[in-house]
Amino acid sequence: MEIVHIATALRDPTNYPCVLATLVDIDGSSYRRRGARLLWTASGQRIGSISGGCLENDLIARAQNLLISKSTSEVITYDTTSENDLIWGVGTGCHGIVKLFLERLDQKPSWVETVLTGLKSRRTSPLFVTWAGNENVSIGTRSIAPASDETTKVLACPITPSPRVVICGAGDDAQPLTEICRSMGWTTEIVDPRPDMATRERFPVADTVRCLPAESTATAVDWDDQTVAVIMTHHYRYDLPLLKTIAPLKLVYLGLLGPKQRGDRLRKDANIDENCHLHSPVGLDLGGDGPAAVALSITAEIQTALHGRLGGSLNHRNRSIHAD
Repeated sequence: MEIVHIATALRDPTNYPCVLATLVDIDGSSYRRRGARLLWTASGQRIGSISGGCLENDLIARAQNLLISKSTSEVITYDTTSENDLIWGVGTGCHGIVKLFLERLDQKPSWVETVLTGLKSRRTSPLFVTWAGNENVSIGTRSIAPASDETTKVLACPITPSPRVVICGAGDDAQPLTEICRSMGWTTEIVDPRPDMATRERFPVADTVRCLPAESTATAVDWDDQTVAVIMTHHYRYDLPLLKTIAPLKLVYLGLLGPKQRGDRLRKDANIDENCHLHSPVGLDLGGDGPAAVALSITAEIQTALHGRLGGSLNHRNRSIHAD
């Protein structure tokens, strides 16, 4: 999550002064959604992004000007709806109008600790960007909702904890799954009853690696609405108690590795209701072979579940990519 890296950087007093840019409004298409952020420090460090790379250079030039000006903030509008923008403008080709709010920061904002503390305890933290106003209106990012005012526009950006994937099984195919999930910015937790499998050496990028009996995994994990699970021990005697205890939790996503016939047998032996939202076989139908392809398929299906999507090709989507 870019907000984690930005907030962590704002803890460092050597990064000031700096400029924080937030995408606050979109009309039409945009590569990023509202709330996307980029932090630029006077030393030239850049954290986060607000586009696919097409706006950043111009944005940094404006940030540099803001640092040497007397202003503390600026609202910038990029209009890429014209075909001429592809040649004479910033060349995004997104056919949208985006507004960015730039704020100069000379010291650590109060919201930094609120956000980092909330994320550490896996709680949602409130965050508001007040991005328009007159000279007498204080504008900027804060963790307390500003009072209603006709002269201001407020973007609510609640900061939710990153998805956490509990991978029940420490086989070789769990390794690429852990790596892909980690690259997504998700938290990963490996649990397996076999001490020779559930080791830090085998899973160096996992956030947590624990050797737990299959029967106690469900009670040992601190589940929340951003936590999903994949059962992939490859052993029926481990998968069965895991399914029995995790399925009743009604997670937003629960995947079971293995062929459909095996999954149906496990569902029956675990006495799991037919209406239980279990992904078995786990993963999207992407094709391919091998652990990496399986991991990609699983990660993609988790992404669709977290965002309420079906996983179809965007080529056949007639609505906005980012529309709910």
